Amino acid sequence: MVRLRRTPAHVPAARRKTDDLSGTYPAYTEDITVAGSLLKDRLSLIVDTITGRDEERKFELAHCLNVDKVQLVNRFGAEPNIVGTVHVTTTHLIFRADDGSKEIWIANGLIENRNELLAFENRDLIEDLPGWSRLDWDIEFGRQGVSDAWGCNKINLGYQNCDTYPERLWLPTSASANVVVGSTKFRSRGRLPALTYFYRPTGAVICRCAQPLTGFSARNVEDEKLMELIGKASSTGEVLYMIDTRPKINQMVNKAQGKGYEDERNYTNMRLVTFDIDNIHVMRQSQQKLLEAVTKTTSITDYIKTLDSSGWLKHVRSIIECGIFIADALIKGMSCVVHCSDGWDRTSQVVAVAQLILDPFYRTIHGFQVLVEKDWLAFGHKFDDRCAHLGAQNDEALKEISPVFTQFLDCVWQLMQQRPMDFQFNERCLIEMHEHAYSCQFGTFIGNCEKDRKDLNLSKRTKSLWTYFNSKQDDYLNPFYKPNRVSCLVNLDTRAAAFSVWHSLYNRFDDGLLPKENLSETTMSAIAHRIAELKGLCGRGSSVSTSMVDSGHDSSGTNSEAAGDLEDGKLTNRLLSQESGVYEQTHQSSGVLKEDEDLIRFNVRWQPLRNARRCASQQCLAEFPSAVDRRIHCFTCGRIYCRRCIKMCDVRRELVCVGCKRETA
Repeated sequence: MVRLRRTPAHVPAARRKTDDLSGTYPAYTEDITVAGSLLKDRLSLIVDTITGRDEERKFELAHCLNVDKVQLVNRFGAEPNIVGTVHVTTTHLIFRADDGSKEIWIANGLIENRNELLAFENRDLIEDLPGWSRLDWDIEFGRQGVSDAWGCNKINLGYQNCDTYPERLWLPTSASANVVVGSTKFRSRGRLPALTYFYRPTGAVICRCAQPLTGFSARNVEDEKLMELIGKASSTGEVLYMIDTRPKINQMVNKAQGKGYEDERNYTNMRLVTFDIDNIHVMRQSQQKLLEAVTKTTSITDYIKTLDSSGWLKHVRSIIECGIFIADALIKGMSCVVHCSDGWDRTSQVVAVAQLILDPFYRTIHGFQVLVEKDWLAFGHKFDDRCAHLGAQNDEALKEISPVFTQFLDCVWQLMQQRPMDFQFNERCLIEMHEHAYSCQFGTFIGNCEKDRKDLNLSKRTKSLWTYFNSKQDDYLNPFYKPNRVSCLVNLDTRAAAFSVWHSLYNRFDDGLLPKENLSETTMSAIAHRIAELKGLCGRGSSVSTSMVDSGHDSSGTNSEAAGDLEDGKLTNRLLSQESGVYEQTHQSSGVLKEDEDLIRFNVRWQPLRNARRCASQQCLAEFPSAVDRRIHCFTCGRIYCRRCIKMCDVRRELVCVGCKRETA
């Protein structure tokens, strides 16, 4: 039996046609809403057709219904159609191919609206003000050092001019109400240019907006005036870059629809720059081909060919190149106004990447949360639509699905590969953020904009993802992080060879070959073990731990006699027997190491991370399905446990398993 996992880019459907009943029935989708619709509507109609008024027969079929000759159809044409049978039970909808090649299980979740999402099922809600107040506009712009030329404008209070923008917008203080309102009427969805980042060293800014409603000849003097005021509000000059992230052909198509792009002849202080970043439909198909390359290809030739045809790395590279251009412009003192079509997809990607490059605060765990809150949640990225929180209930909803946020996290991961010491968080943080953008376990990513989240009263009815992240912050720490090492990430490599597939995300559930050990995880484990040793040595200046002897140094920092073992190979042999960076315990004579009970406890041999597939607790035995799942050592017994089975020992302030904590108590 194969149980499929959620795959955002893969949404096939099943079709069965008969003489008296025909229609399209979803057999598998990324969201169980469609399965619920099927169970409630289509199959209930089939049951009524078969049973008539026979209530007993209807009861039997309601508990076990089989529909044969069902065709599994991939709506994107990525796979051939498969004929099989749909089995409906009280707990699952099951599609089984006639030839046995595929079996798909879907839980009967029956989610129809936002109020039925998992986040609203939390009954043990606690006061969560820190999580829901992660972004404070006054504090954030104060941290950035925004000048007096910018101020909070109340033009959008109550979301009266733009329901997809935040209520509080920072605009040039010299802009009159007529100028601001006029600009909102000239921008798609009312998304006028608003400040998102102030670069203190040069006074240059990043503003974001949506495309103008120019058509072939329209212009708007208020919008032109606002652009002029944005240039004057910058400390270094009036000229600014207008960054249009769309390909030129897309600009022309939008122009024919009454939208389009700015005319440099009307905006005298503007230089138009175009970046060819494709739209959500291209990105959806690109990810689908990427998943096909990393999960289905069997030869290296097919893998490289499919990966190249996906264009995924090309798209990631284009986003990063645009982010680098914006960052370089601000360093040189040139302000940038950025938009795509509606200003909530590609715009969010490139301005967030630019700020990661410029500001070390956003490369911390707390700062990255602020960045996501500001440029993704507050400025209206449509998480409900892009992540299909309510399912693809029709073709229009299906077209709205796209891995925009996933692609941004991929860009962040690419930057982390080039600058591993400049990010406080590790890739586990990115992967779990990606998972919870789809899971709806927390209220943070529910809704398409700030107004949606306020209307749903999420801060009172759901938990914040940021509170959950902060409760296990040590899971996301990068052991190689060096704070304040650099301010800006300059000289980033954008050659094609510098980009690679994020296998920790796209292949994390592969259970074939033994995966490589995670360097960050191994380092964190070794650091934790070393801390345990040092705790055992506190107040014992004459004692030497086994691992310190193995390293060739004693506690005073001078070379021990073990250093002489290098010549005859003894030390090399000992090092070869050590796994995962965690030292093994070797029994020393009483003359070398004092047999102190407390010290022995810290010198216990820790279980290697390699081949640790399950939690050591016999009552749990939870699997570690991917290489990025946190494996935590018990400081007392040295075995590896999942986070649920590890507790903090109140006496020693150490992480210990439930069994060892019980014995200690």
